[in-house]
Amino acid sequence: MDREESARLLDELRKLIDEQDVEGLRERLEKSHPADIAVVLRELPIPERVMLFRLLPREPAGAVLSEMDNESLLALVQALDQSEVSEILDRMPPDEAADVVETLPEEKAEQILEGMKEEESEEVQELLQYGESTAGGIMTPEFVAVHEDMTVGQALDHLRKSATKEGVFYVYVVDDHDHLVGVVPLRRLITADPATPIHAIRRPDVLSVTADTDQEEVARLVTKHSLPAVPVVSRENRLLGTITVDDVIDVIHEEATEDIHRLAGVAGDETIFDPPA
Repeated sequence: MDREESARLLDELRKLIDEQDVEGLRERLEKSHPADIAVVLRELPIPERVMLFRLLPREPAGAVLSEMDNESLLALVQALDQSEVSEILDRMPPDEAADVVETLPEEKAEQILEGMKEEESEEVQELLQYGESTAGGIMTPEFVAVHEDMTVGQALDHLRKSATKEGVFYVYVVDDHDHLVGVVPLRRLITADPATPIHAIRRPDVLSVTADTDQEEVARLVTKHSLPAVPVVSRENRLLGTITVDDVIDVIHEEATEDIHRLAGVAGDETIFDPPA
């Protein structure tokens, strides 16, 4: 959204707020991209920012949080009820929820994590153990893996029961100890005979990265090999998560912004896609 469009959306929302047109606000927000809403929210006073945010359904609200700069995000989270934030984070991909939690003061972060569902909270806390600029810090623990001794038919049944919020590009193959031992492209899996053992159709040579690999190196590998996703493993080759091409685009965006900041002395929360002041 360019500066003119951003100003137009802001004016429209302010007019609807003045008219107390709640349904009109809901409809306008529904038609807007989360990134555009994030830009506009930071221009509004906190009470209006909170009011608009509460009109968003939970999943779009999570997408908006992911798009906000750190300062605006912190101000909004501090103004919301803790339970609201916890519920929104529960519905977000774990890697995106971890990014939000990471920007919060320690005490606030702990409170929000305690209010989340146990499984989702544990996933986020595991991701927070890794460095912010590492593969572990940007990966998602949501992936589909099957045991090497399964048949294709059993793997397909598992795939149907294991739908995740992330797109499935590959089905990873693991052994008894969750070590990554191969990969099967989704197309290969669905066209194979159901009785075929997975180990017979897997590709044993899998390009992977360890959790402590720098995110710039991950971006380089994914770009060089045109990969839709890359698995992240421990030093013992245990499968931990995946990084998608969308995550890599975010890294490229972030690194490019930091390079421009270093050259121009721009404030850290601004991005190269922000409208000029």
